Amino acid sequence: VAGSLETEVDNFWNNTLPHYFTQDKLYGIEQEQRPLQGVVKQRADFTIRCVKNGEWKKVVLLEDKKRGHETQPSKWSDALKQLTNYLNLVRAEQGGNETLYGAVTIGTYVRFYHLTPGEQTMQDYPSPVTGKAYELKSDEDDVHKILNELVSKTSC
Repeated sequence: VAGSLETEVDNFWNNTLPHYFTQDKLYGIEQEQRPLQGVVKQRADFTIRCVKNGEWKKVVLLEDKKRGHETQPSKWSDALKQLTNYLNLVRAEQGGNETLYGAVTIGTYVRFYHLTPGEQTMQDYPSPVTGKAYELKSDEDDVHKILNELVSKTSC
């Protein structure tokens, strides 16, 4: 439904991510609390961390936007820019040379990305249809496969 709250998108991920990034694999999932209206957001909507060498490392970030904007290229571009900024901050904070992963969700569509060491720009995550905005229900199998790949690539 156009005009729905971003919270609905967050609720989907809040219930889905723990099925992939599980505690028994040493993952933790942080959800950013919604800031007050007019307050600038400083973090991604979801941060997935994993314990590596005794330290929590951020490995995947998700940025969500509410439904109704799925067909607007400027919304995808703005969300990707926001996610890229967050991942570059994580890279500087962690000082690592590891590939970081991210996703942008607008309504029921998600696109996956990665940030390779030494790069400042996100790239589309390589998949059977690289760069595709996957619809969460009709492309459920592809989304499931990509999430499992991210677990495999980021596991501790």
